[in-house]
Amino acid sequence: MRSSWFTGLILLVLLVAFRCLGAMFSSELPSFSPLPAFFLCCIVFFRGKQAWLLPLGAWLLSNPIATLIQGYNPIEQWAPVLTAFLTLLALGFLALPLRKHATAPTLLGAGLIAAVLFHLVTGVAAWIAYPLYAKDLSGLYQSLWSGPFGAEIPSWAFLRNLAAANLLFTGLFLAARHTWLPATRRETTPLVSTR
Repeated sequence: MRSSWFTGLILLVLLVAFRCLGAMFSSELPSFSPLPAFFLCCIVFFRGKQAWLLPLGAWLLSNPIATLIQGYNPIEQWAPVLTAFLTLLALGFLALPLRKHATAPTLLGAGLIAAVLFHLVTGVAAWIAYPLYAKDLSGLYQSLWSGPFGAEIPSWAFLRNLAAANLLFTGLFLAARHTWLPATRRETTPLVSTR
């Protein structure tokens, strides 16, 4: 039980570090945040309340910090925050079947898919909610790929950085988790506990 909470603390520190890094360099690394991967790893590797409380608590802690670093008021931006929150919850539920069949390639692939799904859902929500996008296929394309007219950063850069952060976070977590196991347990313990 103690090692489970220690692993959770390491995950929390990694998430906050990633989110702060992405917020500090938001022009160079827009959306460099492993939130979908964090939810994925927590749901796959933890059981009981911890599987849900850890990512939700981490999100509630890291989101205002990242928003403040970027110079925004975290309370004013409630609609995008709610959309992101509900999307992350849905990704957590979609990760449940991975608990019994998780391998490193599967989890890395799931992290990539989670980044794409997160980008799609939040991009479609932005297309629906913001008047700067035309309510046709060209507006949807802008929201998901090119960004609005005059945008310095295209939308595909957000997807690229989200995917990169998810793959890096999942890989670091898998590597750290493997090194924490004693040598005898590494050979006999499956990647994921099935309890």
